[in-house]
Amino acid sequence: MNSSGLVPLRLIRDSDIPATNRSNRPYRFGLQDTKQIVLEGRRRDDGALVFDFALSVRPGGDPDRPVFTGRFASGPPSDRFVYLSWQLLDGSGYLNRIKARLGGVDWALVRAAQAAARPLVADMSGWTPHDPRKQVEWTLGSD
Repeated sequence: MNSSGLVPLRLIRDSDIPATNRSNRPYRFGLQDTKQIVLEGRRRDDGALVFDFALSVRPGGDPDRPVFTGRFASGPPSDRFVYLSWQLLDGSGYLNRIKARLGGVDWALVRAAQAAARPLVADMSGWTPHDPRKQVEWTLGSD
């Protein structure tokens, strides 16, 4: 049986330093929504940045794979992802963006997160634009 509704998610990144910024251009780092608004995360005691958010989830064409929608869900239904972005403050675009792909999240993980009221967590530390790893590892968080 498939679930629907909201699923809580959390991205973690150990640093807000972009992969490239040779000209030292000023930027804002955070979770990017579909209107290109970048929201800052909260900083943990260890210095890591944490981004808590939720996406809607519903059945799609593949009954084994949920489809995520909402303010932070980008990309086609078959390859949804969430962006962490280094947005230039002068309004001229982005220094870098990395994709936290949602393809590794199946219905079992969705149901576990919803039942426990805990987020699905992905650590994006060390990820770079066009990272060859492609798929992010999502796990059930502790809170």
